[in-house]
Amino acid sequence: MISVRGDRFRIENNLFLRELTVDGDGLRTISVLNKKNGREYEKRPNEADFQVTLNTQTVVSFNKPEIHILDGNKVEHEKVLEFADYRINRVNSGSEILELYFLCPKANARIKVYFQIYPDLPGCVKWMKFECLEGELHISRLLFEILNTCPGQFVDAEFYKKQGTVLAPPNFADCGDEDIIQIHNLKLNEGMLVGNSAPGPLRYYMVYPHWGTGISCGYSMSSGEFNKFLKAGENFISDKAYLYLYEGHKDDSGNHNGFRELIRRSLPTCPDNGGVMYCTWLPFLKNINEKLLLDLADRAAALAFTWFVVDDGWFTNNNWQVDAKKFPSGLEAISERVKANGMKFGLWFNIGNDYGAPGSRPEDNARDSHGTPKCFGFGSNYTCRCMASKHRDFLVDKLGKLAEQYKVDYFKLDFSSILSPYGMTPYGCAATSHDYHHDFSDSVYEQYASMMYCRNELKKRFPNLIIDFSFETFGTETPSIGALMFSELHHASNMNTLKPEILDARKIRNTLYNYATVLPNERILGSLICLQDSRDIEHLLTAFIGTPLIAGDLRLISENTKTEIRNICVNLNNLIASGVLSEFHKFKSDRYIRHDEWDGFARYSRSGRGIICLFRNEDTCETAEIAIPGLLRGRYVLKDMANNEHVASYDSTGLASGIIVKWQENACRALAFFPENND
Repeated sequence: MISVRGDRFRIENNLFLRELTVDGDGLRTISVLNKKNGREYEKRPNEADFQVTLNTQTVVSFNKPEIHILDGNKVEHEKVLEFADYRINRVNSGSEILELYFLCPKANARIKVYFQIYPDLPGCVKWMKFECLEGELHISRLLFEILNTCPGQFVDAEFYKKQGTVLAPPNFADCGDEDIIQIHNLKLNEGMLVGNSAPGPLRYYMVYPHWGTGISCGYSMSSGEFNKFLKAGENFISDKAYLYLYEGHKDDSGNHNGFRELIRRSLPTCPDNGGVMYCTWLPFLKNINEKLLLDLADRAAALAFTWFVVDDGWFTNNNWQVDAKKFPSGLEAISERVKANGMKFGLWFNIGNDYGAPGSRPEDNARDSHGTPKCFGFGSNYTCRCMASKHRDFLVDKLGKLAEQYKVDYFKLDFSSILSPYGMTPYGCAATSHDYHHDFSDSVYEQYASMMYCRNELKKRFPNLIIDFSFETFGTETPSIGALMFSELHHASNMNTLKPEILDARKIRNTLYNYATVLPNERILGSLICLQDSRDIEHLLTAFIGTPLIAGDLRLISENTKTEIRNICVNLNNLIASGVLSEFHKFKSDRYIRHDEWDGFARYSRSGRGIICLFRNEDTCETAEIAIPGLLRGRYVLKDMANNEHVASYDSTGLASGIIVKWQENACRALAFFPENND
């Protein structure tokens, strides 16, 4: 897939080609080819592939003097890079990685540029590595991907933000809000997706097609500024950029699933395939105790749930000691009951501030620009911790002890520190005495790096432990590639159905549909869906858009509903036992669903085993017409998940062209489907 001829490097498979050249003027991309139709996407082959500032000097991978359209000045950077070598690595996954080595003598640095390609996906992944060879190296203003590519002409293409769901201006910059943008040419009916895995406010896009920097992604240069300081012998590996070409409709689920797979292959392995997770937070909040949780654990197991998570309320403010009044037998009793019931045990813990031990270790507190300890939210008595202080060492030790003592399978790690998704906490930390960052300038990046350090150290001791840095801890309101890089499962929002007069399941689905447009669904814990009223089945199926995260007072579920929930969950467990439901298809494309129309989705594995979830809302129709594209050829059986009744059998071509499903006076329906003779 990767070949070399002279100074040219071809990164290609049967679907995609990216051709690079390295000559006396440096590295540049000279071709991005859609090999399915032979269309060339590269528009400016004499532009740089990356740009960075090293020790205050701007370094570009390729330099051709030009008059900049912004100010009319001539732009010419000094040539400071020397090409040294290359290597092609073949990976067990079937992918290949090209490494290009450059020396930057003026900065005493080595730069490596990586391109990864898979045999079955029309795109590639790119990242960089910087090594300090001598002295000190300050890295800033890094654009690790610069593209001058477009399907057809830029004038005929539209840009979309929010993972392809919101039309963007023809040129724009974005700092922190976007991790995926889409460029689509309606005339040609084809396009491309570009992803950026940088975390939180660090991710950055500059989309100005009439500039040499074209479509650039890298790190923030403003409020959540990126800086990295290296000493001799140290190195830094950047986050990743994803490039994916496609043909067909802008919202085609097959194209989305292909890009989803490109992302998935770079994420940490998750040992769970998407079973139902129960969390104690709602409606109980901190009002939990041993008797209640033992009862809830039995009820969750009876419903065929996979996970049982004890949320906040289990410790006191005396150095995180287990509340002996609530739990006279300790948390061991809860963990043992959960595991005896065949479920996995999860535990909530605060990592963002001094809640649990107020006033302790003030040297680890994060400080704002005035040098004052950062306060956690409005009127809070708690102080934010800096993740890039010795707080990270404390967390590795504390979480390791908790994992060992209570045989924890999943940690929900919560509360803001780096920044707040509610806009109540300033970025970063201005302290200058912390061990793992210099000052404010590099604090945001180093706090995220310390978060990853905690994860990696815990995984060394507990490789099957699932770690979830919640959206509050991550500091961003919506899930992203970066968030999924840190968390095998990611608690993505506070949406819930506890008070339907405020928020209902339809609104939650509309939000989760956007969250799951191209991100791997099985990694997203979308919201705390409560099961305790007459719409429990709808609420449960809403959660199936991602890995289902369930809350509620399970004692209030009716007996008939319990039977249906158990049947649905048993069917789900049987389906995911053979693999992740990796493919996602929304039946009504990118439309926002109103009260008076039905909606639904399908999730299925590449082997053709999956679920169909349909929601009638206030629609008066008696049937719904649905179609599931992309299934393997063959005949499929449909079964009602709630009552296990056989519904019908269809050929894959029939499912692709459309079938009719009756509501049968139900507000919603859940169907399992699988290849015939493979139940």
